[in-house]
Amino acid sequence: MQDFVPRPQRRTFIAALAAGALAPGRLPAAQDTLGLADKTVQVIVPFTPGTTPDLCARLFSPRLAEQSGRTFVVENKPGASGIIGLAAVAKAAPDGHTIAFSTNTALTLPLVYSSVPFDVIDSFAPIAMLGSTNFALCVHPSLGVSTLAQFIEYVKRHPGSVNYGSPGKGTFHHLCMEMLVAQLGLNMVHVPYKGSAGATTDLLAGHIKAMFQPMHVAVPYQQEKRLVILGASRREQDPTYASIAPLAAAGLPNYDADAWYAVWGPRGMKGEQVGRYNAAFNRLLENQEVRATLVKQGVTPRPMSPQALGDLSKAELAKWREVTKAANILPE
Repeated sequence: MQDFVPRPQRRTFIAALAAGALAPGRLPAAQDTLGLADKTVQVIVPFTPGTTPDLCARLFSPRLAEQSGRTFVVENKPGASGIIGLAAVAKAAPDGHTIAFSTNTALTLPLVYSSVPFDVIDSFAPIAMLGSTNFALCVHPSLGVSTLAQFIEYVKRHPGSVNYGSPGKGTFHHLCMEMLVAQLGLNMVHVPYKGSAGATTDLLAGHIKAMFQPMHVAVPYQQEKRLVILGASRREQDPTYASIAPLAAAGLPNYDADAWYAVWGPRGMKGEQVGRYNAAFNRLLENQEVRATLVKQGVTPRPMSPQALGDLSKAELAKWREVTKAANILPE
């Protein structure tokens, strides 16, 4: 995934947009839609450059800068599955000048790590939902199955011998498979990797037999007949991939898993400030250029109110807590 601006120019570019130097239709400071003080906004991404939250941050930040007349600086603070960057946001002043672009996997941190220095619900103010990514259940062709029913039958006939991969313990890919295993009572072996690249390479080589992959990543491999897709993780039919049925329609009616991306601030942000941000993000999600960029990266735009995002976050935590409990995944 490439950045939109060459690395050395990023801060200059965003600052220039904030000053209006590159935007002929800029809003004057008096029309600042975000109501920010005259200081830099720190946009924290708790993951490495090139990840989907990073792409979102670099897509939205220049446009927020243009609307507000303020400088937005994106800073990657990766480490400990997002804990380091999110801890910095939790400690920041709740004045709207520190926001985080993250994923719903942040909500599962206390389920897999014993020392998380913040509360994943109460330490943050939900600001805006950006969009979600559908995942695909993929298997290697050597397994000789082409449907979910055939896969289930194969695994039950070979208990404890079918392995599956993930980018690491507690990742969305891992939890998606554990949800499937729990609902079906299967016996499979988890092989955790340090990132997606190694896991995908071994899946394509047949060293691991199954894995959940983002739909936009998996479909090209299926077209090349290097992988077989057995179903989609999201309960609703994905119009972008109309030929791929949800797992919920293929024999798992209670299966529903969606990777999503949202913006949070520190706890204590004023409701008016949160509302201004939310309105700005929702307007941008209607922008055709923004929407096209997100869809190209496998993200379906999904505007939502702060209250709805907060409610969804609580429900998401409860759902994955049940999955990790069923899978006997303990915090380490």
